[in-house]
This record gives sequence, C-alpha cells and structure tokens, in this order.
Amino acid sequence: MTDPHAFLANFEQRLHQAQEQANAIQTAFRESRTEAQSPDGSVIVTVGSGGRIESLQLTPRADDLGHTALGRTIMDTIRRAQVEAARKIEDTMRPILGDGEGMAFLREQVERGIAVIDPAGTVEKPKPAPGRPTPPQGDDDDFGGSSVLR
Repeated sequence: MTDPHAFLANFEQRLHQAQEQANAIQTAFRESRTEAQSPDGSVIVTVGSGGRIESLQLTPRADDLGHTALGRTIMDTIRRAQVEAARKIEDTMRPILGDGEGMAFLREQVERGIAVIDPAGTVEKPKPAPGRPTPPQGDDDDFGGSSVLR
C-alpha cells in the first residue's frame, strides 16, 4: 500500500512545480514586449504580449515619405515587431516545454500566426532548430514482419 504521507509530499511537490511553470509562462508573456524600428528610422513600434500595439512613434524622417510609403512602412514595422514578439515567446517557452509535442504545437501556432501577420513573408525567418537525428538505415520497427496480434 502507498504511504499517504509520501503521496501527499509528492503531490505537493508536483503542484509547486506546476505553479512555478505557470509563473514562468506569465513572465514570458509579460516580457514579450518588443520594439521595432523601420530600416529608415521613420517609424518605431512597440508591441506587447499577443502582438497588441502599445505605441507607434513617427520620427521627423516620416515627413519625407509620401502617405502611401508611410502607411506601408508603418505596417511593415508593426509586422516585424509582432513577429519578433511571437518568436521571443517561443524562445522563452522552449526551456519550459522542452522539445516535445508541446513545443512543436507552440512552434506551429507561432508560424501560423506569423503567416497571418506577414502573408508576403517580408520578415526574415529564424534559423530552424536542430531536428531529431535520423535512425540508422537498417533500423526499422518491423521486427521481421510477423504480426504482434496472436
């Protein structure tokens, strides 16, 4: 029979670890605040968690742009800031989630979100994380072709 005191101590330890992970996740989202500046320095955008625009600043250089170019520059800068914020969350979550299914799901969601934010692919993509090594050529799971059902 299981010792109830040991069970309770183990349960409390797991609960404490879950609370620490939840706090780390909240911190990651709070710290995902990102600032991006247009290449010409005319636009500065700050986005918070979830890509929410917190501030938009136009420098005197914005006066030199026409309304069409300025609008495009603002949108491109917002996209870059939102993409960077999403990637910052992904990088922060990697140590918490590891490289398992949870991280793969988060990476997929980030890439989907980036595809919506930046459908033209104007923001450069990060270098891919190292993948799982491929098994040796002769390694298969067939076990000789016989059925496992009897």
